[in-house]
Amino acid sequence: MIRWLVVGHGRVGRCHVAAIEQTPEAMLVGVVTKDVAGLPAATAHTDLSEAIRQTRPDAIVIATPHDSHRELALTALAAGIPVLCEKPVGRSAREAADILAAAADTSTPIGVVLNQRACTHHEWIKRLITSGEFNCRAATISGYLPGFTGWNAEARRSGGGILRTVGIHYLDLLRWWFGEPTWTAASLCGGPVDDVVQVISRYEGDVQAAVCLSAMGTRYIGPVSIQLQSEVARIRLTGHVVTESEGLPDPPAVEALSERMTYGPGHLAIMQRSTAGLLAGNGFPMPLAELMPLLLTIDGIYAAADAGRSFVSSTDAENRRAN
Repeated sequence: MIRWLVVGHGRVGRCHVAAIEQTPEAMLVGVVTKDVAGLPAATAHTDLSEAIRQTRPDAIVIATPHDSHRELALTALAAGIPVLCEKPVGRSAREAADILAAAADTSTPIGVVLNQRACTHHEWIKRLITSGEFNCRAATISGYLPGFTGWNAEARRSGGGILRTVGIHYLDLLRWWFGEPTWTAASLCGGPVDDVVQVISRYEGDVQAAVCLSAMGTRYIGPVSIQLQSEVARIRLTGHVVTESEGLPDPPAVEALSERMTYGPGHLAIMQRSTAGLLAGNGFPMPLAELMPLLLTIDGIYAAADAGRSFVSSTDAENRRAN
């Protein structure tokens, strides 16, 4: 049994609480939040260090605003407690690197929640690509989302807008499917945080990908769309679900979600796999070290935008190809 302490009780924090309660080998021992109203007194805490002392958890999941990730993670790691942190793991790659260094110093697992990887149909696509059944050549991801509000609209707290908050999911999904990009170009615009991001990238095997996301709407008008194309097959996803496919076997049924698991599918699978990994001594399914190359790229895109230019990056292999 893994005893979990959840830090944060907003929408995503409540999703993690629900996931723990639906994982047979997991137990919720406490919730740390500034506002404990409505929480059972036996499990509600306002200070992480005190909560650790009282509950003695086996693992901690952090689901708080980005500017608190570093401090909370360092506190947990100093106590030798494995940490599963919501993306983007701080406001910058530097903050994430501080967390990673602390985990190494204490030999403590540190993992990241990127629920897109654990969605049923995304995993199905990964299997098709890995097996060679789907030789994807082009990927297009687009979405029009509501504008940011609250702390998400404050760069000093969020570390950025649509790229760091939403785009990270889809750039990581492409890396997971196709490997590290050999060439990337990107641009941002908007304020007070970026509300439009465009990224074009190339992957080994001459896979081309384009991501265009905006957060300028006044209301939610539909989920992000993903289209994947090979020479003989095609896949279209609306949100996390395959809505059209040609030239491929039928996708599996998607997971049924309870009303309490509305903050993105995949969270339950991540909690179940994280719990199993800790019990087996294998750590988390997505270690923070695996995310660091993308976090460095994201920081580079923001730095380029601050300098008033677009971001372009390519590997040595891609440079040799161009020459």
